[in-house]
Amino acid sequence: MNQFSLRLIAIAITLTGCLCPLSKAVAQQEKPAQYTLSIEQALALARQNNDHVTAARLNSAVSESELKEIKSHVLPHVMLKGTAKRLTNAILFEGGGLTQPLSVSPPPAKYQMNTEIEASFNLYSGGKHEASIREYEVKTKLADVNVQQQEGSIALQVVQHYLEILRLNELDSLYNEQIEREKLRLKNINSLYKNGKVTRSDLLRAEINLSNQEYAKKETESDIAIYHNRLNILLHLPQQTYVVLSDTAVVNNIPQPKVLETPSEKGAFSLQQASLGIQLQQSRLEGAKSNYYPSIHIIAAYGLNFPNYLVYPYIPHAYEIGFVGLRLQYDISSLYHNNHKTAAERQRLEQVKVNEDAARDEILQQITSLQIKMDAMNKKMALARQNIEQSQVNYKIVNTKYFNQLALLTDLLEADNIYMQSKYGLIEAQTQFLNYYYQLLYTTGKI
Repeated sequence: MNQFSLRLIAIAITLTGCLCPLSKAVAQQEKPAQYTLSIEQALALARQNNDHVTAARLNSAVSESELKEIKSHVLPHVMLKGTAKRLTNAILFEGGGLTQPLSVSPPPAKYQMNTEIEASFNLYSGGKHEASIREYEVKTKLADVNVQQQEGSIALQVVQHYLEILRLNELDSLYNEQIEREKLRLKNINSLYKNGKVTRSDLLRAEINLSNQEYAKKETESDIAIYHNRLNILLHLPQQTYVVLSDTAVVNNIPQPKVLETPSEKGAFSLQQASLGIQLQQSRLEGAKSNYYPSIHIIAAYGLNFPNYLVYPYIPHAYEIGFVGLRLQYDISSLYHNNHKTAAERQRLEQVKVNEDAARDEILQQITSLQIKMDAMNKKMALARQNIEQSQVNYKIVNTKYFNQLALLTDLLEADNIYMQSKYGLIEAQTQFLNYYYQLLYTTGKI
């Protein structure tokens, strides 16, 4: 090996030594962030980070600013005005026609100037301003309720995704258990086949069944990844973030019966919105009625003017003058223009009252339906536990019979599937119970 080859090898070793730490650093940087979250922690993070919740909060802040702006109208309106002009010469025509034009300078000066500060204060406007304040106060409350509803809606979605991941994790564990049984069964059947005690069809059937379970497990793992991604979006986390669920068992999250207190429809978001809708419409009706009344303002002004047009003949002097007084306005046409508007607002008030009754009936129906479903899932959980015990005994019996040549492979596979389905039935019932429970919390405005 010549000297040039040795030099190339040395350079390659040096570069490798430099690049290895760099590759490790890049790998560490690309490692996704990890969050360990319970259901309550996930809900808190969603309320804090979710874009829809943030938008609702911004809308609430806008409503508060609009309310402050409306309230500020009670303060005096002050306006500062000023103008400055240079007049052209006036063209005069003599003889009654547009002939013999004569250009003259306008008296008393070619320049005009005035500056004025004017203030007005509303004494009475038929309750229009008060009605506007009440309207925007209700709008602010509605915006607050919308924030709570958006938080509740996102929280419910987070819970449902969280529970779905838990359900799929439990299902994945069941597939792992069943695959282990399938592998052990396939090993035993292969031994029996080599000894000529079972047919090749049993061996093929066992292999196919194992492949089916592994394929189903792969699908479940894909679904878990999809729901993890959806959960990241709801929590406004980077998509590569990995969320570890600390509430790993569905059964641990089943609330105790004492927690399930009698729900009330009063806190329901839709009912709160309907009630506030009535208050909003009442303030709009009061605003429409205020058009029948006059408005009274205190007005005052003070200004500097040039030239002096207060005396005659006019003189090129600057002067200051001001005034204070009352201004009364009354729109006589409101006596016939405002009738239809007031009638329309009154009819809308009746409409929103009917909407409130309909919302209350709908909420009560939803509460009743969820309570019935929860009661059914509670009973289903008890039956599922019983089915697990029975199907487990049945599987052991059929498994023993098959390997003693007293049962068919189809009977054993069916017993195995029944055993797995009974365990999955309990997980499904527990998940559905929790799903209905959190739906009930959302429906009654408690989440």
